[in-house]
Amino acid sequence: MHQSRTVHRAPPPNRIVPTNRLWTGEQCAAICAVFVFLFGSPAEARTVQVVPEGIPSGKPQDATVPPSQPASPAFPDDARLDTALRMLGKGALDGARQTAQTVLKAKPDCDRAAAIEGIVLNKMKRYEEAKPLLERARDSKQPFPEQKHAAHFLGWCHYHLGELSAAQKAFELHLTVVPNEPDSTFGLGLVALGEDRLDDADRYLAKALEGFSKPRDSAVDRARVLTRMADVSLRRDDPAAAEALLRRAIEASPVQHETWSKLARVCDRLGKVQEADAARANADRILTALGRKSTSDAVPTPTPTPTPTPNGSTNTDGEPKSAPSDAPEPQAPVPPKAR
Repeated sequence: MHQSRTVHRAPPPNRIVPTNRLWTGEQCAAICAVFVFLFGSPAEARTVQVVPEGIPSGKPQDATVPPSQPASPAFPDDARLDTALRMLGKGALDGARQTAQTVLKAKPDCDRAAAIEGIVLNKMKRYEEAKPLLERARDSKQPFPEQKHAAHFLGWCHYHLGELSAAQKAFELHLTVVPNEPDSTFGLGLVALGEDRLDDADRYLAKALEGFSKPRDSAVDRARVLTRMADVSLRRDDPAAAEALLRRAIEASPVQHETWSKLARVCDRLGKVQEADAARANADRILTALGRKSTSDAVPTPTPTPTPTPNGSTNTDGEPKSAPSDAPEPQAPVPPKAR
């Protein structure tokens, strides 16, 4: 009897063969191991690792780490000191000093309070009292904003007290921290002039003039420097050069009584009597407007066309640049006619 046989043929290579056969546990484990090897574990794929700045990358931090707390102040401070600085800027020197003293009494370790009181005393021309406070600020290790300028104000204290060598060291120290700062450079020029080092004075004053001219022009400061450059010319017995410099100073700022007074003396030396009288009269008018000379003492001046000028301020070395805010505004003097 003929028996039929079933022939099993291999399916075409492009056909999927359904199967109901289940994998064994060993087979599943092997397949999972291959998957992990190729793609990593699902848990690792979902984890976000955050490495904050400053932490070695070998020690990742979880994303849920809370933000760091604000850093505590790096130096003893008090908000009232900012108020004292605003008062200083407005010329309220007594109030500014009292505020700084109050803070210093409450916080004896606050070098910033000592610095601000020292700066105020410098503005008040109480240089001996200012010196120890500014020396403390200069030597302070507390990084408060005014610390780098303490040597500058200390330098002006030494200069006005006639301590030229100490002034020079203080100005030079300030310039190592704030290179090319024009007012400390100006201070070095005055020290050199006081010590009769005329070439050094020329060099420092020229550099200060450039610093007060750009990037931001300060006409009043340029006038101060030009007036001192005229002093150097007079030391060299060159009144004609001094006259030219003084006229440039007056062109920059015509309300500086010192400049007019020096121009009067220079014109006297040059025999320019009318120009000397006019310059002297203008100096008197400015002093009268500032309340530093009575009207009866003032010399009559040629009839000018009054021109309002802005209120003045106090220079860093304690000398007024022009009229204080509570004084009458001086009128622009009439320049003497050049022959």
